[in-house]
Amino acid sequence: MFLQAPDRPFLGAAVVLDPAQVVTPYAFVGIPFGPPYEPADLVVSAGAAAAVREVAHRMEYDRTWLNHDFDWDGPLFPGGIPTVTDCGDVIGDLRDPDSIWDRALDAVRPLVRAGRVPLVLGGLDAIPPIVVGAFEGVETVNILHVDAHLDYRHEVRGVTRGYSSPIRRIRELAWVADIVQVGMRSVGNSRPDDVADARRAGNRIVTAWEVHERGARALLDELPAVGRWVLSIDCDGLDPSIAPGVGWPEPGGLTYPQIGTLVRGLAAQGRIAAVVVTELQPARDVGQITALTVVRLLMNVIGLQRDPALGRA
Repeated sequence: MFLQAPDRPFLGAAVVLDPAQVVTPYAFVGIPFGPPYEPADLVVSAGAAAAVREVAHRMEYDRTWLNHDFDWDGPLFPGGIPTVTDCGDVIGDLRDPDSIWDRALDAVRPLVRAGRVPLVLGGLDAIPPIVVGAFEGVETVNILHVDAHLDYRHEVRGVTRGYSSPIRRIRELAWVADIVQVGMRSVGNSRPDDVADARRAGNRIVTAWEVHERGARALLDELPAVGRWVLSIDCDGLDPSIAPGVGWPEPGGLTYPQIGTLVRGLAAQGRIAAVVVTELQPARDVGQITALTVVRLLMNVIGLQRDPALGRA
């Protein structure tokens, strides 16, 4: 197994580098990069998982398990027993960066097959198809994709699995049902044909403006009621006020209450099958605000979804 132990585990959890041996409901996994377009793609978000672990420790979240948290009206781990394990980070080979696809799939697949919920911190946005790929033969899942960009290009520079194409690759998977894409705004990597292709494939596209005007609760209530969801959160889908550490910050993204409403709503229903967070660039973060936002969202999943099997068909 190509996994490396972290310097500081997420929320002070036990470190288990064999995913097949994880017994907790949740497992934290770092995937430093996906198939790149250029060498810089391998490093800009490579430290995202470490940044999230560090801010969780700095805020003392890994030492306050028994303290009352008002986000879910109780302690994160009742009785002080963690429900999350840190599986470390997938080791990437810079000489063969594409090989990380299979390595990461080998790390996530045993978790999914055992009914665990992977909490994945990725590099750039090529990571989500790996996580969704692990559900093959296990269950049909829906995708809630939060992003400023549609990510529906077929290829860029001949690369079909790069960070401009993850949702098109996911749409090609037979075990994926509904795809709802939220937060699109401004000008990104999508051409008019890409948008038309996404809509023709059945994807629902919800712009950031629509969320601001109609409210996140309205969107949550309209999500299909059948099946569990993989949450794919690109940090640039969030407003720069809560996620400045991205390569393409755009004003008008989802606020913390808005993304929190979506995450908390699905967690409270027991309908989150996996979470994958991408595009966090630690070198661009301001006061670790982006990492803190990610930590709180993941903690809300753990705190509210006490029984991850509740929403399984």
